[in-house]
Amino acid sequence: MAKRNKIQTPDWILKGEKGKVSKKKTGKGFKIRRCPKCNSDEVRVVIGEVGTWECPKCKWKGDNVKLEELEEEEFMKYLDDKGEDVA
Repeated sequence: MAKRNKIQTPDWILKGEKGKVSKKKTGKGFKIRRCPKCNSDEVRVVIGEVGTWECPKCKWKGDNVKLEELEEEEFMKYLDDKGEDVA
């Protein structure tokens, strides 16, 4: 029986956004979607249109919503500033 080589992780899995090698962050990451026009965090998916988002504040509609990732402490501060109840 022939000796098998060790399986390696393919490059396309190791690469993150824009071809950079992905690095794990410490702690939890929380994602917030924002409107690219008015920076509101109240964007929502348009039902019936694949990949389309809308902002009820400025009436923006499109597919290039901004994605912001926060660490746990930043996210808790964000919720406090917004007035959300945090248990």
